[in-house]
Amino acid sequence: MSRADEGFSIVEVIIAMFLLAVIALAVLPLMIGATRTSVVNRDLVAAITFANAQLAPVKAAFGVDPAGPARCSELRTRAVPSTAAIADPAGTGMSATVEIGACPTGAASYPATVAVAVKVRDPNGRVLVTLPTLALVSEP
Repeated sequence: MSRADEGFSIVEVIIAMFLLAVIALAVLPLMIGATRTSVVNRDLVAAITFANAQLAPVKAAFGVDPAGPARCSELRTRAVPSTAAIADPAGTGMSATVEIGACPTGAASYPATVAVAVKVRDPNGRVLVTLPTLALVSEP
């Protein structure tokens, strides 16, 4: 074997570079999609965490074992309309509203459960997360 036959020819190097470019082009859309999904998931996790933070005081006061009598009128005071939405203290630009369902009518209806939902919206007003639960009330 002569010294001229050793190593790769320029044609072999160009073909190898072309194959690497084709493989890279095939993988690139997958990486872009994974990055987009990661950003969406990050936003959803932040929204769920924010919603849970807004729902925790309601669950503590109107859970299965409240400290005192749980009045439906007190629960209604915890509603937060969209005009007074709570801003996310983490600075994400998200805002939360707390919606309280209708209280049962008549003393015979108690104890009862009342629907509570926290909605978190992005800065554009689009609902990212709705976190529903039931609150136990023992008095009107």
